Amino acid sequence: MSKIKSALALTLITVVLLGLCFMCTVSFSYGTDKMYTFNSVVSMMEKDFMLGGKLADGVNYVGGGYSAVYYPEGVITAQEYEDNLEALETASAEAAADKKADAEKAVAEYKEKYAASASGALYYEKETVLEDGEVSQEFADDFAAAAELLHRRVEQYRVEGMRLDIRDDYTLALFIPDLAGGQAVVFNYFATMGEFSIAYGADEDSAQTISFAKGETIRDYVKGARAMNNGTTAYVAISFTKKGKSTVAGWTSGAAETSGNLYFYVGEEAVISLPVSQAIDQSTLYISGSYTTDTARAVAVTIDTAVKGDSPAFTLTVGDATRLGATFGDLALVLLYGAFGVLFVGMMLFFFIRYKGLGLAHLYTFLVYFFPMVLCVWAVPMLHLGYETALAVLFGAVLLSVSQVMVFETARKEFALGKNITVVVKTAYKKNFWHIFDLHIAVALLSVVTFLISLGALRAFALTLTLAAVFSGLCALAVGRFHWAAFMSFARNKGKFCNFRSEVKEDE
Repeated sequence: MSKIKSALALTLITVVLLGLCFMCTVSFSYGTDKMYTFNSVVSMMEKDFMLGGKLADGVNYVGGGYSAVYYPEGVITAQEYEDNLEALETASAEAAADKKADAEKAVAEYKEKYAASASGALYYEKETVLEDGEVSQEFADDFAAAAELLHRRVEQYRVEGMRLDIRDDYTLALFIPDLAGGQAVVFNYFATMGEFSIAYGADEDSAQTISFAKGETIRDYVKGARAMNNGTTAYVAISFTKKGKSTVAGWTSGAAETSGNLYFYVGEEAVISLPVSQAIDQSTLYISGSYTTDTARAVAVTIDTAVKGDSPAFTLTVGDATRLGATFGDLALVLLYGAFGVLFVGMMLFFFIRYKGLGLAHLYTFLVYFFPMVLCVWAVPMLHLGYETALAVLFGAVLLSVSQVMVFETARKEFALGKNITVVVKTAYKKNFWHIFDLHIAVALLSVVTFLISLGALRAFALTLTLAAVFSGLCALAVGRFHWAAFMSFARNKGKFCNFRSEVKEDE
């Protein structure tokens, strides 16, 4: 490659890499009173709930997420019991003489109404929860059914890190990671229990509900629900059976003249109230409005699980949501960035010391691999910055570096035999092409198979590693060779540029 062509190509590549570096890593405020902010790709990237730290633009990212506890009807915390009892006792102590007896009776009745759990963390309402001093079998069965339903909703919601735990025997704690968004909506909708039903009318009081014939259930009318997105608009799509479509079409046939409302209930809660101004005669009803992606998914999961499963008529109360910190600590994100920086510096020191000018070729090749990987982690919906994606990107960088070393070391040996540098480069790539190709194909295929059979963090790792194997392979076999030729065209002593030594005197 001529010096002019090399200079033009490297100038263009340098400008592009600088632009990508700026776009990916630099955030700043600008405008009057700094009212506008340019956010880098890294700052906009969703972060794993296990990581915490402070971003370059000064925005706090603490990782973690939110947790709320579900309390069944008749179950309260020991703190709530003590606070209520203290309030009653205070009122009794301050009551006038003629009301003293009633106030003391209220204290006694409240004490009699509840019994402490074995752990003392909860108090049970005797009439609702207990039977002969023990938790009734009916209550235990209803709680188990409610827990199973919530587990199905968590699984169907499909957010990495979201989990449901049973606490103190008869309460449920739901954790939603910070990256999910819409936590308050999810907490409230997931607490909604009961059978799914549909009604139509001018208002809720007068609405007509689907009545089932003998042996029928709601599944004879409704297939299920799912969340959908069309650009920036989120929908809840409810699919009807042929009988359900016919029923809704009959209800709404006169909606053009007399408007009504279509109500979708889970238990006694109307999760959707849809004004109807024309007949609905379709197999799938797409409902939009003020839904976000998160709220649409929460509503769809709540409806779908109520349709397809046995939803108990069990009342759950959502406690206050609490903020939980990052699993790996508040500095985990900073430490992750620092670890990448140290590894990058170590890698470049090795290449510059071992191969001198070829270190520049590897630097450019590595950046061509790295920035597209950053953009992929940001742009692909199911990926986010976490330990699994960081490991996959790092593994790809190791693949690239090892491939480069294989080629450079072969070239070093060929040059030592006194061969011309052009022949040396061709021979080095020819000898290593299939080794490098097979290595990357093997990694990519293994990653694809893992992606297809796995879930959660392992699936994200597999997808990221597949992308890393593709980019690493292209860079090792094509981009690196181009950079080598471009940089070497400026060197008068090409062997010295590459830190190669020949046993035969060079004549260049």
